[in-house]
Amino acid sequence: MQKCKRCGIMIRNPQRRCPLCQGPLEGEMNPEDRMFPDLKYNTSRFMLVMKIFTFVCVAICVGAAAINWIGGFSVFWAGYVMAGVLCLWIITIVGVGKRRNLLKNTMWQMVILWCVFLFWDRATGWYGWSLDYGIPGVWIVTLVVLGTLIRILKVPVRHYMVYLILAFLGSLVPAFLLAGSLVKCRIPSVICVAAGVLLLCGLAIFKGRELAEELKKNAHI
Repeated sequence: MQKCKRCGIMIRNPQRRCPLCQGPLEGEMNPEDRMFPDLKYNTSRFMLVMKIFTFVCVAICVGAAAINWIGGFSVFWAGYVMAGVLCLWIITIVGVGKRRNLLKNTMWQMVILWCVFLFWDRATGWYGWSLDYGIPGVWIVTLVVLGTLIRILKVPVRHYMVYLILAFLGSLVPAFLLAGSLVKCRIPSVICVAAGVLLLCGLAIFKGRELAEELKKNAHI
C-alpha cells in the first residue's frame, strides 16, 4: 500500500498523489490493489484507436486522390471514395460516441443513414431509391433493432418509452412522402406507416399508463 506523510493515511487504491492534500505518497503502486479500473488509461487507449482509424480514413482519401491524379482519369472517381470514407467515418464516430446508450445510438444511426442515403441518391443522379426503399427500410430495421435490444437488455419501460415514441415519429416521414406523391414504389412506405400506427396503438393499449406518466415527466405537466 501507499502512505501519505502529511495525512498519515494508507491508500489502498494506487494513486499518484494523496486524494486529501495532493501531497506525494510513499510506497510502490501495486496494480493488484487497484479497486477501480484506470479510466484515464482506457480513455487514452480508446482515443489512440480512434486517431488511428481517422488517419487510415485520411490516408485512403489521399491515396485515392493521388491515384486519380496520376492516372489522368477524365472522371474524378476519387470524390466518391472520399465521400464514402467520410460517411463511414461519421457513422463510426457517432456509433462509438453513443456506445453507452444503445437505444439512443440506434436512433442516431437511423437519422445518419437517412442523410447518407439521400446524399448518395443525389450524388448518383437522383433515382429516388432513397425515398422508395432507403428511408422506409432503415426505419423498419431500426424498429427491429430497438425491439431486440429491449428484449435482450431487459430495459425498463421508462427508459425505452421515449425511443419508441421517436420511432413512431420517424414513421411519419414516409407518410409525408406518400402524401406528397414523392415515392414511386409505395409498398415499403405503406408498410412503414402501418407499422408505425401499430406501434403507437400497441403503446397506448399495453403501456398507456406508463406512456402517460413518461410524457408528464418529460413535458413537466
